[in-house]
Amino acid sequence: MIRLNTDKGWARINSWDDVLTRPGFVTDVDPKAVTLKSIIGSYVFSAFLPCGLSTCHKPHGRGYLVTTSDGRETNIGKDCGKKYFSVDFESMARTFDRELRAQERREAITAFQHQIPAIRARIRALKEGDQGANWLHKHLTYMVDARAGLPPDVLRTVDRLVKRRVGTLTTSRLATADEMVRMRAQGQRVQAGETYVEEVVGRLDGIAALFKENDLRHLLVEQMKDMDAVEAADVSAMTEAELRRVAKWTITVEPNLKQAGEVLEVGRRFLTRSNLEQLARYVANRDERRRFGDFLSKLPTGQAGTAKQNSFVHQAANASGPPL
Repeated sequence: MIRLNTDKGWARINSWDDVLTRPGFVTDVDPKAVTLKSIIGSYVFSAFLPCGLSTCHKPHGRGYLVTTSDGRETNIGKDCGKKYFSVDFESMARTFDRELRAQERREAITAFQHQIPAIRARIRALKEGDQGANWLHKHLTYMVDARAGLPPDVLRTVDRLVKRRVGTLTTSRLATADEMVRMRAQGQRVQAGETYVEEVVGRLDGIAALFKENDLRHLLVEQMKDMDAVEAADVSAMTEAELRRVAKWTITVEPNLKQAGEVLEVGRRFLTRSNLEQLARYVANRDERRRFGDFLSKLPTGQAGTAKQNSFVHQAANASGPPL
């Protein structure tokens, strides 16, 4: 790809042949006979090109198009420019690179502005409707906010799972005599009546929907709050800092939309009756179990979990009760 900054503005050239046929372009310039006038373009190619300086001609894949004091144009690599034209070249290259970055950001932001109506439609489609992001965010809040009214035992269990970043549900019981024998054989300290064994009793599907980085309000509201301002912005009047900030934001939009869609799928699997009813085993109080049952009754049925419930042994010496 070749970028040129001409009197008529910035242009893209895809073919090196188009450069070779430019008026005044030559492929052999003696750097001792001319001075550097300006940098008018840059290029990046997978196939290497010979340097246009007669004292070099080494192939390179990245370089600049320059004009010389005698009105000719040629191409040189960065190292050659620095070697033969010293400070002048370095200063011109920095200026050109900065202006090119600004132009590419202007182009990217302008292209993004044209996409905003379609992006808004995608956000609405994600947020609205049955089991959309609005519904999901509301119901996920019940699982983490004590003020929402779910049993504290459920909230504590879910909080531990989120912190561990796993959906494995376990229960604890006192180790049997045989299990303590095996533990001792493995070098573990055990004490009758104080050593517990954990067993897997289920697995919550979709626990990742509650991870901090998957918060739907953050992805679809907070991360999209610049949309109105960007849509109304005059890109040509933006400062370099504004261009840098807005261009950086625009490239986050698509990943956030994609992530939000994935969270929706995960969250819908999480918020099913058959999935969350596994938590009922941790609620001892009858009234709280009834309240939890009322919450579950409003969720989609889902399908019964089929995860294999393997057991594992874990020593909890001097523990006063089950970890979950």
